[in-house]
Amino acid sequence: MSLFSRKKHTLPVPEECRDFEISVDKSICTGEMTVGFRNPATGKLMYAELAENDAAVEAYRKKYGRTGGEEK
Repeated sequence: MSLFSRKKHTLPVPEECRDFEISVDKSICTGEMTVGFRNPATGKLMYAELAENDAAVEAYRKKYGRTGGEEK
């Protein structure tokens, strides 16, 4: 047991995004990835963040305690 280790807590999923899936958008030109909760009615990403690689996408999913998702 380390004195400086921190327990990683998952954030609660925002109330308006409870039923939404986590989705990834990729730019065709630059390969830039944006990850967030996709609203199925409007198709917009909510609480979106820039992801530099696949590890950042997985970190976003773990941050909210979710697994899986779709890529668009």
